[in-house]
Amino acid sequence: MSQFKNSIAQVNVNYPIETVITPMAGENYSRAMIFMHVDQAETYLPGILTVEAGQLIELDSSNYGELTGGLLKTWLVPFFTKATTAKVGIAVYDTDVPSATGDPEPATAPLADVYAAQKMYGYFKFAIAPSADYAQAQVDLSNLCKADPLYSVLWVGTDDESILSSSSSLMSALVTAQSTARVIYNSNSAINPALAQLGASLSVANPTGTPVGNSCDMVQFNTIAASGPADSNGEHANLTATQKAALDAQKVGYNTWVGDGTENVVTEGSLYLNGDSVAANWVKAYIEFVCKIKTANYITRMNTFRNNQTYQACLLILSDTVRPFLAFGRLDNFQITAPVFADLPESGDQIIVPNAWQADYIDGVRAVTIYGTLYMDQPTR
Repeated sequence: MSQFKNSIAQVNVNYPIETVITPMAGENYSRAMIFMHVDQAETYLPGILTVEAGQLIELDSSNYGELTGGLLKTWLVPFFTKATTAKVGIAVYDTDVPSATGDPEPATAPLADVYAAQKMYGYFKFAIAPSADYAQAQVDLSNLCKADPLYSVLWVGTDDESILSSSSSLMSALVTAQSTARVIYNSNSAINPALAQLGASLSVANPTGTPVGNSCDMVQFNTIAASGPADSNGEHANLTATQKAALDAQKVGYNTWVGDGTENVVTEGSLYLNGDSVAANWVKAYIEFVCKIKTANYITRMNTFRNNQTYQACLLILSDTVRPFLAFGRLDNFQITAPVFADLPESGDQIIVPNAWQADYIDGVRAVTIYGTLYMDQPTR
């Protein structure tokens, strides 16, 4: 390379390259957030010297092993074992502290404030707390998520056996709060079965370039066991038909062995507590959010007017966002049903399309029954 120094190639020829980082609209729909009280930092985040209320700590498969401990770590092992490229944000909050004078010292970063500041990091919300505070933590976070369905859904894992007899204090609190959470039961107190399922759902990208729309139930994974109790050998059993019926009635999910001789389980139960479809709501929220971002980018360009060109551009954004879900079969029979621009209702400086598109949502397969007939000659002896 001695010839290169001061040569024509070095001095007279340049190929400057500018690095442009484009934010990925909708990335938050592939991320989880876990809300944690600052008092638990020493136990759950021993690898971080200073943890303060209001902080958001990002974990991934390369650093969570060093940074986390206790129950948080055992929660994250099944998640990151499957979702190796995913990210989880730990949102730290505090509460009012009693004082000797009787006047509590106010929280510097209460849950509601931390939620408002950090909610856009991840769509899937979880709360971790000691057993005595667990139900209230879920209810508090549920109330925030319920008012924000486009940006947040609460997933809850529980090992509370009383849920099998429909007498769970956690479920009672969530139902009273009219929670829209997804709840999954497993008897193993060291794991969060909801977070484990999410890890499986986020483990692969589909034609959208993201995991959005992947199966949220009835998909096999092997990072946890079935929901039933463990025997003397530590082997977990499937729940009984009666126990499953009790959970189904409450719209609570649970884990069942596939039954093919492997260590694979599936999550049975595909609904939120209010009866909405988990996967369908995920798809709807993503499409709406991405279209909002991309349309806002378009209409704020110089000299973008209320005309057919802008109208068609908005419809194209919609089509481009929906099309990948058609490619892997999550949606079908997609149609643009919007009228021509001239037939739109008068709306001043707005474009309002009452009926722009429609599609069929394609759900998963949860049971198969195939009847047949066997013909044979009756033996004579």
